[in-house]
Amino acid sequence: MRVPMQCVIDTVILQSANAELTVQPKKSALINKRFELLERIGKRELIALVSERLINEYQNHLREPRNTYIRAFLELLVRPDGTKIKFNWKKRWPTSDQEIARNCGFPKHDDHLLRTAILADGVKSSILTEEQKLISTDKCIHRTFRVHIHMP
Repeated sequence: MRVPMQCVIDTVILQSANAELTVQPKKSALINKRFELLERIGKRELIALVSERLINEYQNHLREPRNTYIRAFLELLVRPDGTKIKFNWKKRWPTSDQEIARNCGFPKHDDHLLRTAILADGVKSSILTEEQKLISTDKCIHRTFRVHIHMP
């Protein structure tokens, strides 16, 4: 059995997926990729890594869930079972790690994404985002922290 990828979902993706579905989106619409990502978590094909800080950010930016995908995801956060949602946080965040992240171009205001994504024992994980500024740091961040940063 294949181990599901563990990933942090940038709030930007969830905000973009939080559209009211009054009409069926075109098959090529980017929102379908966002919905597919959320479905994969529901099917246990992906494990969403979360932290208290990230959950607070999700709740602040998604005060009004506008569709069943976002409602279901937020519901998982309230009742995590370890198979779809996993809590994680790199407690020790020394200046040297912060300097590496800055030298890679990783924005300080997104450190909570990285700290949520870094797993023990060098296990690989990902940050899923649509922000090019974060994606451009992938190679550098992966070298040190074993975290890939890419589009969903």
